[in-house]
Amino acid sequence: MIGTLILAGGRGDRIGKKKPLLNLGNRSLISYVIEVALEFSDEIYVVINRGDDIEGFRDRLPSRVEVVRDITRGKGPLVGIYSGLRHLRSGYSAVLPCDSPFVKVDVMRLLMEKAEGFDAAIPLWPNGYIEPLHSVYRVEAALRAAEEAIGEGELRVQNMVERLGRVAYIPVEEFKRFDPGLLTFFNINTPADLRNAEKLLSTSSPSG
Repeated sequence: MIGTLILAGGRGDRIGKKKPLLNLGNRSLISYVIEVALEFSDEIYVVINRGDDIEGFRDRLPSRVEVVRDITRGKGPLVGIYSGLRHLRSGYSAVLPCDSPFVKVDVMRLLMEKAEGFDAAIPLWPNGYIEPLHSVYRVEAALRAAEEAIGEGELRVQNMVERLGRVAYIPVEEFKRFDPGLLTFFNINTPADLRNAEKLLSTSSPSG
């Protein structure tokens, strides 16, 4: 059984509004990520900010998708991951941001395959940069690592990753057979990003 956590607690300061429900191609931004997650996940949780309207989110999402709040407000994605992990029954879980509308299903399936026998499978760029918010984690190990990091006041997702045991780092080149432009890792943070996404939407399948 595999779960998915979709992190939707960011304030969206640079884009001027809440990102999950931002309009892209006449759909909410988060709907693209949910569409992909529904293809490979047995349970899906959207993690929202402590102060957000939980019913307002739930009313806009498929019935299979649950909504939970961060355990504390405004502490970043690591707290969001921890808040979601506490609800999961799955042995492994994907973690995805709500603002990556071009995530490819086959990229996530490859990460799930690579995660077997490890505490995580995390994409790795040639320059050493990792994509911990587009990854798959063993729930028990990630929950323990996140709890330790938060307990010590270390609130970066990297702090959780450093506390995991065996991590499979997957070169991003391996994903190009499914995602030649590596658009899975495209995030929308600014109005310019949103304009680029609109252009990309007309030339590529969001979930292929």
